[in-house]
Amino acid sequence: MGKLTGLLLILLLLGTAYIYYVNPHIIEDLTRVRDNFPNGMNPGGNTSSSGGFFGDSVEKGWVDSNGDGSRDVYIGDEYAEVPMANGSVLFVDRNKDGKIDAIYLDTTGDGNYDTAYLDEDYNGKTDTWRTTFNGVESYAWDVTGDGIPDVYDSNGDGKVDAWDINSDGIIDERDVDYDGNPDLHDYDLDGVFDEFEKNVTLYPPESANGTSGTFLCPDNKEEAYRLFVQAYNNVTSLQSSGASDEEIQEAYAKYQKARACYESFLTTTTSAASSGEMGEINTVTLDTEGTMAIKFSTGELKGYDEISENVWDDVDLVAEPWCVDYPALLGHWIKIGEGNLDTLDPSEVPTSGYPTGEIAEEIKMGHVYVNLNSDGTLTAFELVSHEKTGDCSHRITIRYANLGGG
Repeated sequence: MGKLTGLLLILLLLGTAYIYYVNPHIIEDLTRVRDNFPNGMNPGGNTSSSGGFFGDSVEKGWVDSNGDGSRDVYIGDEYAEVPMANGSVLFVDRNKDGKIDAIYLDTTGDGNYDTAYLDEDYNGKTDTWRTTFNGVESYAWDVTGDGIPDVYDSNGDGKVDAWDINSDGIIDERDVDYDGNPDLHDYDLDGVFDEFEKNVTLYPPESANGTSGTFLCPDNKEEAYRLFVQAYNNVTSLQSSGASDEEIQEAYAKYQKARACYESFLTTTTSAASSGEMGEINTVTLDTEGTMAIKFSTGELKGYDEISENVWDDVDLVAEPWCVDYPALLGHWIKIGEGNLDTLDPSEVPTSGYPTGEIAEEIKMGHVYVNLNSDGTLTAFELVSHEKTGDCSHRITIRYANLGGG
């Protein structure tokens, strides 16, 4: 049971999840519709002016939204309704601030709005999802403010029974028997519930390494893993028990430290020779919608369809299509610290401590990173610019220099 299982579960929970996966920030983006909604349309029915949903310049009643001569959208006071083949979609401005804050869908055509996307705090982003599946109402909530559901009530009993710990849109904890305690866990966030993996040791949500105070990283991998799992369980246990935000935030901060501690044991001491020289500094742009990866030794850029299953035989660094606001790169890199390539001393670049497995994390301006390439060489790089071109699309420009004079 892996990421596909989580995806299917979310599809069941949300019903019309296609809209969410195409655009998780549906409220935020649909709010912009009013800025582009055509004026001077041919209204029908009641044609009195409305100062509500789409502004003062749009007539009230049935309108032609795309100029094809067909009146296909009904504009009312603080709402608009769009008929669909088997139902309709209702856009509502509940607090009358001129922005969409609720979207209701009738997905069956029975006249009942069985699915809703709601912006409860009126900040322009969806934070509550509701749907009805086989007569059972299900809910999902965004508690981190990123527009992605974090906790779910899949059977409508008022209790949380699924959790997405790292806000990647995939469920990491599942309460199968609805007793308030998670039964399935993905401790290492690899997309597979650990109960379905072999040779996995499960630990209860004990007070690992103390419930508060400074986290102490142990000196061995086994103990680090135990503390990591317990800290992870502490977070979900507090969430399911209705603990205060302060308690949950404290537990989550400890979980992050425990995870970093455990991951520190997953590095290698692979030797990467460096002559103390640095090659020419080049600038390149990686685009998740185009040439998203680079082979540093040749400078060759490749698109998604040009990369084989053996990714690291073909490329060394890949732009990640994450649904986040910041840039992230996939590779085998470490952060050296603040600075830039112009002042970097290649003789001080570490030749060990690089991750054995690929990592994908945020990169920041004003920091220098070094990647361990597939041929054993090292390349230093830094962020020049970042542009978010879509919900999950990014254009990332970096400067890089091969170490060793290459």
